[in-house]
Amino acid sequence: MSPSKRFKPVQRVAQSREQKAARELGNSQRRAKDQEGRLEELKGYHQEYLERFQNAARSGISASQLQEYRAFISKLELAIREQEKIVSASQHECSSRKQVWQQKHTRTEALGKVMGRFQSEERKDMDNREQKETDDRNQRGKR
Repeated sequence: MSPSKRFKPVQRVAQSREQKAARELGNSQRRAKDQEGRLEELKGYHQEYLERFQNAARSGISASQLQEYRAFISKLELAIREQEKIVSASQHECSSRKQVWQQKHTRTEALGKVMGRFQSEERKDMDNREQKETDDRNQRGKR
């Protein structure tokens, strides 16, 4: 069996692993984007609520309403800090997954180059054999 045929399963496994790593990277990027979207929603809601609070404060509000606004704003700020941690973790996961994919991709490319060399050598050997056979036939024909 030729080296390229023996090597083919190794190359297929490497390609499969690279594709799996690429899918995991894509899923991780989608999750990170979703988490970033949630963070932006929280920040937008926080800003909107601050504006409502400022408008209400200008119009005059009771002490209990002031306390409720402050408590809610405080909860929003806590939710934003927690969401920032989640975003950071998801970005770190993306970075990790990207690194894994890059390693798998590099390996797949290297194996592809090795396969290319094997196939090139096999073609060269086949061409040489065919040339030798042609030369032998030509030599027999001249006799």
